[in-house]
Amino acid sequence: MHVFPQIFTKEFVIKATNREFRASLSIGYFSVPADFFKMVKFLHPKEFEYYFHLEFERRVKSYLTGRYVAKKAVSFLTGEDSLDRICIAQGILHHPVVNLPNTTNVQVSITHCDDLAAAIAFSEELPMGIDIERISVDRNKVLETQMTVKESSLLSRLPYSYEATLTLFWTVKEALSKILKTGLTTSFHIYEISQVEVRDGVVFSLFENFPQYRTASYILGDYVCSITYPKKTEWSIAVVKDVLQEIEQCMTNRL
Repeated sequence: MHVFPQIFTKEFVIKATNREFRASLSIGYFSVPADFFKMVKFLHPKEFEYYFHLEFERRVKSYLTGRYVAKKAVSFLTGEDSLDRICIAQGILHHPVVNLPNTTNVQVSITHCDDLAAAIAFSEELPMGIDIERISVDRNKVLETQMTVKESSLLSRLPYSYEATLTLFWTVKEALSKILKTGLTTSFHIYEISQVEVRDGVVFSLFENFPQYRTASYILGDYVCSITYPKKTEWSIAVVKDVLQEIEQCMTNRL
C-alpha cells in the first residue's frame, strides 16, 4: 500500500574550525498523482495564494514537491511540527526564503527533477546549495556547450559514463550557483571546475574562481545529486549517502 509521503529526512553536523553547525537533508519521490493534492493542505496561506495562480501542471507539481521537502527539512532543523506555519517565500532573485515566526537565520536550498524533490535546510552562517538532474544522452550536446577546455580534460578521471559525467559537472555548477543566488543568469564558465576526486563513491569537486567552496556529488540511479558547501568544513558524507540510498531503493521498488 502506498503511504504518503515517500520522503526521507536526516540531520547532519558540519564542523568548522571552532564551531559546529546543524543542517538537514530531505528528499522525496513523488510518483503518485494523489500525493500532490495531499500536499496542498501543508501550504502556508501566502504559499497557497501563489499556488492558486499557477497555470501549468508541471509548475504546480514542482512547486508543491519543492515546498514540501523544504518544509520537512526546515521542520527537522527547527523543531516546528506545523508545516503550514513555515512559509517558503520567494526572494527578488527567485531564491527560496524561509519565513517562520520566532526563527531567524535559517535558509533552504531546493531542487526538483521528474518525480524527485530535495532540499537542504541550514544556518545562514554556513551557506549550502543542492541540485539534482537526470542523466540522459539526449542532453549531451547542450551540456557540452557549458564545458571549458580544462573541464573536458577532467572527464576521463571519473569512472562513469560520458553522459553521467557531463550531468555531474552541470549539477556541481548548479549547486554552486544556488549559493551565489545567480542561477542560470550567469555563464556557467565562471563556475569552472578545477579539480575532481572520487572517494568512497562520492565525487568531490573544487572551483577555479570560487576556492572557498567544495561540492560532493552522488550517482543516484539515473540521477546525479550534488551538494555545495564551504571548503573549510567537514561533515559525515555517510549520513547523506544513507538518505540517498533509501530514496534510490524506494525508486527501484516502484519500477
